[in-house]
Amino acid sequence: MKKGLLLFKAFTVGFLFDLLNMPAGWLLGAMLVGAFYRLMIDDIAYPNLLFDLSLAVIGVSISLSIKAKMFQEVASYLFPLAVSMIILLIASWVLGKILKNYSNLDSKTALFCCLPAGASVMMALSREYNANLGMVAAFQTVRIMMLVSTISLVAGFMSSFLSTDEVQGAAMKATSQVNMPLGLAILFYLLLIGITLFLAKKWRIPIAPFLYAIIIGFLFHTFIQPLPTMPNLLVGMGMAMLGVIIGVRFDRRALKEIKEIGWTSVWILLSFFFLTFVVTFVFYLMTPLDFITSLLAIVPAGAPQMSSVAASLDLDASIVAAMQVIRLLVLVLIIPMLVPFLVSKEQGNEISGQENT
Repeated sequence: MKKGLLLFKAFTVGFLFDLLNMPAGWLLGAMLVGAFYRLMIDDIAYPNLLFDLSLAVIGVSISLSIKAKMFQEVASYLFPLAVSMIILLIASWVLGKILKNYSNLDSKTALFCCLPAGASVMMALSREYNANLGMVAAFQTVRIMMLVSTISLVAGFMSSFLSTDEVQGAAMKATSQVNMPLGLAILFYLLLIGITLFLAKKWRIPIAPFLYAIIIGFLFHTFIQPLPTMPNLLVGMGMAMLGVIIGVRFDRRALKEIKEIGWTSVWILLSFFFLTFVVTFVFYLMTPLDFITSLLAIVPAGAPQMSSVAASLDLDASIVAAMQVIRLLVLVLIIPMLVPFLVSKEQGNEISGQENT
């Protein structure tokens, strides 16, 4: 009962934020409701199915704006994306060393706190390497919440005085008008979401529901039956579900563990924020995309979240989703291969230092 009531409250606040034209209002409003409830009222957790459902809804909505010609455009961005990821990984490794030197964390925990490959991936690696799982979960959760909330507001503010006409135009052209009764369209949406959830349960990969929804929705919309754009209210429900789930992950224990590190944690988190703009600027210089689209495509704050923000700003959410998914999949594949080398090197340095003393 209380889970349903909290979802209703999150949906209501998200709706009000969207009504006030706040950037990513559905997502941000629901996230604030979830965080407030978890911190001030009671512990609460939602089943994984609800999280998968929210990703599927957002993925299907984005898939309806994808055109085949976009793949050629995305391919031209792969090299700039690779350069930006290398910069991000090196900078994250440096931040991990700083966090280790100015806190009581061991090298493994400090490294996993700073690597930008998603909270679930970092928590899995932490468990495998016997790092401080609670600290990694807390740090990654705070990092994602900080970036989702601040980047949403910054992108919305910047869009008011930076030109995004070309990207907005491309997004509008990509979303062709299809005449179809709303009831029939909703049935097709539900069909696509149902297929997505079935495949995500059968073949589990990182952000499976989001990725499968984009692929299935694109194939259905392009080759079987063109569909109209998903109504804002339905997309908002997906964003609100995602927002409240992110919010309730931030509990008092996470806040306490971050506080124990002291000002170093604040400095590291702020460094992530400014690092995002440095990497974005490099990507922006190497591509024809505007700065705001580049920002949302590069920031390590989650593909569904940043794609939702792009959609709410009438930018090309399909390009943002493609860049974010590629970035995440590459990091998921690369980081587990790099970690044994980085961890063993750090441990070797620690042992050498102990022997010298």
